[in-house]
Amino acid sequence: MIQRILQFLKDPTAATLAKGSSVVLLFKIIGALGGYVLLWSLGQAGGEKAVGVYEVAFTLILIASTVGRWGLDTVLVKELGKTELGDAPSRGLYGHIFARVLAITAALSILTFFAAEALTELFFNQTPVGVLRTASLTALPFTLMLLNAEAYRGLHKPVLFSINQHGTVYLILAALLWWVPMESAGFDAQGSAQFALLLLLGISSAFALLSTVHVISLCERKPWRGAALAGNLMKVATPMLISSALFLVMSWSDTLMLSYFLEEDEVGVYRIVFKIATLITFAQFALNTVVAPMISGLHNGGSNMSLLAQRIATLNLITAGPIFFGIIALGPFLIGLFGVNDPWTAYPWLVILACGQLANAFAGPVLNILNMTGYEKSAQNTMLVVATLNIILNAVLIPAFGPGGAAVATALTMVGWNIWAGVLVYRFHGIITVPFLAKRSRS
Repeated sequence: MIQRILQFLKDPTAATLAKGSSVVLLFKIIGALGGYVLLWSLGQAGGEKAVGVYEVAFTLILIASTVGRWGLDTVLVKELGKTELGDAPSRGLYGHIFARVLAITAALSILTFFAAEALTELFFNQTPVGVLRTASLTALPFTLMLLNAEAYRGLHKPVLFSINQHGTVYLILAALLWWVPMESAGFDAQGSAQFALLLLLGISSAFALLSTVHVISLCERKPWRGAALAGNLMKVATPMLISSALFLVMSWSDTLMLSYFLEEDEVGVYRIVFKIATLITFAQFALNTVVAPMISGLHNGGSNMSLLAQRIATLNLITAGPIFFGIIALGPFLIGLFGVNDPWTAYPWLVILACGQLANAFAGPVLNILNMTGYEKSAQNTMLVVATLNIILNAVLIPAFGPGGAAVATALTMVGWNIWAGVLVYRFHGIITVPFLAKRSRS
């Protein structure tokens, strides 16, 4: 097996993927460790309830960030991905997108700030309004930081992309929380979550400012060759926004609906289990980071997209499979590390979510292929149907089965959208991205 892997990595395409994604994966692992330490710190200070309060507040930050970027970050990656073909955009592209994202996110942040009381009543029990008001203020710098990360991604700078992800922020946040004895400082569950959000606000603001200055310095001063696109930016980006928003629904609707139906501590346990399950797709995240601009470049002048798909499928097989089996074998132990009182109760949820994540990893970058090759609306329609199904399943299963129902709803819909997106990729490009089956059926 090791010999086969070494032989595989001798291939130039595979070597490029492995080298580029390994850097992102390293930072992803480091950031994830920070995220887990953060959950552990919150759990030690305020128990499972602190984790639940923070995760729900962070969900609202992600929602504002996704809407604020409006799919324009994906447009940025797509345009910057053409750099190797001599069509590098100037500062004009970045300036147009930055200004629009800034305006949209600022409006959302203000709206959320004044709606914090109503949102608190909807999702929390006995949690101060200040928690969500802090979250609303955090949304703006957090969004700009992620926008700049996508700019680095399009410019083929995986290290800078990785540094500007919320995983790195989590690492710094976790380190600060490690030094601050929250429990002895008198923080309760809500106070611990509020303190973590305040730190997140400060750290993401620093990242947003520094990365904005740096991205501007990297962009060329020459006129933007795609300036004609400026008037149609929102039209081009909206399908990508819808796809991103629907993917967010897929990823976080279970958390919000659990917080509506159940107590914060149950939400906290579920989020811990969910975070453990996402270890399976670490490598896929790293691969997608490297692959998106490569797909755009191949679509606009390359001819080896099928070879790229085959190499991605093989790397997914090598990485996701062992992690899946490790999680299944060590599940109760891993859950117990975060202070969960009864890890065996949550273990079935972990198994279900892990199966969904494995399907996600094995499906390959199907949405990236659709979004980067002109089939944004197909990706959007796929996610629209599946996200609607996800909400319906959560609404039916959570009241009946609690977090276990949320796990089933999330896993089923995750498998569903990957299968259908894979069918579309095969229909449009003749490419199969699943391990063992990856090939191109027609020239």
